[in-house]
Amino acid sequence: MILAVVVLVAAARPAQADLAEAEAAYNAGDFAVAFKNLKPAAEGGDAEAQALIAGMYARGQGTAADLGEAARWYGLAADQGHLYATTMLGWFHMRGIGVEQDAVKGYRLLSRAAARGQPRAVEMKQAVAEKALAGLDDLVATEAQSQSIDRRAAYFRIGQSFALGHGVPRLPEVAAEAFHRAAKLGHRDSQYEYARRLDTGDGAPEDAEAAFTWFKKAGEQGHADALAMVGKAYLNGRGTAPNRGQAMVAITRARAAGSPIAKQILEDMSK
Repeated sequence: MILAVVVLVAAARPAQADLAEAEAAYNAGDFAVAFKNLKPAAEGGDAEAQALIAGMYARGQGTAADLGEAARWYGLAADQGHLYATTMLGWFHMRGIGVEQDAVKGYRLLSRAAARGQPRAVEMKQAVAEKALAGLDDLVATEAQSQSIDRRAAYFRIGQSFALGHGVPRLPEVAAEAFHRAAKLGHRDSQYEYARRLDTGDGAPEDAEAAFTWFKKAGEQGHADALAMVGKAYLNGRGTAPNRGQAMVAITRARAAGSPIAKQILEDMSK
């Protein structure tokens, strides 16, 4: 496990003048001296020193390897906004390295660093999404078996989990793909959820025509909000040719079926 960490850890470099000796020792490969000189600065709250100390604990450089201490020091640096430390702390939580595994917390940390342009965090986020997509069918098979439900319902449940971040990282692209696979199998609620994502570009490329098609399929199966969205599409000419007559038929039917979306559309039209 330590070797795996080594591949991911890039050393932070202390920038303060009073840490020049530690920096020189580190660059020269004299890790014992570097660790000795860095420790006081890290304990004094220097984020760069804390991040470097964390990496040295992870690799066993100048001190005995201790992944728990590595995680602790990355945490201290991350609390000060150190992006590399935030990235590594996220990875540690994702993998359960030196801390209790918590993929949701780990992904949240990676996302925080990636949003501010930390390149390793961006790469890790992408890798997490790709791995989740690659394992989606296996995850669904397990869900179907454990919950005694069919594959369509399992895809939908998994899609909801990734959409909301319940027990797993929030991954819109994985949620959209899960809904898409269930939608193709005829699952009504998944057809609606996939259509919404096509309509807004949340986790799937925005495509108004495809969204209209899937809203219509779900509406034909009695999904009231999907029917309302079909009416809205006809009303605005989004994804289909405008047709006020068809719009009113769909919206009225949706309102009668209890759709809050249809209710709002009608209220807006009456203003």
